[in-house]
Amino acid sequence: MAQNKIADLYRWVDASITDEKFPVTAFAIGTDSQGHVVYMGRAYFNDILGPVHVVPQRKIAYLPNKGKEHRVEKFQLLCLNHFKWVPSTGGKVLPGAVQGGRNPYGLPLYVARVSHQGGSFVGVVHPRGETGSFPYQGKQIKTQDYQALITHFYDE
Repeated sequence: MAQNKIADLYRWVDASITDEKFPVTAFAIGTDSQGHVVYMGRAYFNDILGPVHVVPQRKIAYLPNKGKEHRVEKFQLLCLNHFKWVPSTGGKVLPGAVQGGRNPYGLPLYVARVSHQGGSFVGVVHPRGETGSFPYQGKQIKTQDYQALITHFYDE
């Protein structure tokens, strides 16, 4: 897999040990000796960027350096990319919309899904055309109502 494709599989999301919610896609590496979930993080400490052991239930985050563990308050969590379908209409581009391509003029096309005739069909959102469209029986069907695919990092 090419390096740029690998980078698309994850993100580093800013977080703090005082956060009430962590991203739902945070990468858990296991549990600590008390059974609490441990997450993979990273942080800067003494001019290095290093791995952080994050246990939100215990409000702790530690980075190893020079034979000691150092408590950090702010860090980044390793998060897997996560997507969800959100109802939309009229060519509206939602925050976090996933770009699926470009039209012949170089304008972005965003991923959409439509339920039609008992099936689900993938299609695109045309922001300038104020519609979504999808292929069906050799034709391109336009619709005002569709579901947009967006990246999703926090439980709402």
